[in-house]
Amino acid sequence: MTDTQLYLAVGIPTIALVLGMILNGLLFNALSARMTTLENALFGRMTTLDTAVSGRMSSLEARMLALETSMNTRFDLIMGRLSDLGTRLGVLEDRSKRA
Repeated sequence: MTDTQLYLAVGIPTIALVLGMILNGLLFNALSARMTTLENALFGRMTTLDTAVSGRMSSLEARMLALETSMNTRFDLIMGRLSDLGTRLGVLEDRSKRA
């Protein structure tokens, strides 16, 4: 085997290996950049979604508080009327016992 054949037998696979490593590094960097871009896009969408959901939840909370206030007012009114009816019933019972 001549020196040239030896250099070609050792050099060509070595050059192919080095080129493969360089190409893999470039592809890895491109993939990493793409993943970073997707991560940022996803984070932006999640932030937008969080803002929208927070707004809707605040609106729902306000509606529930208004409903609770309305129900408490109605409950107090009904309890007042029941108390009046209880008083009236007591008066009628007293009258019927006396008669």
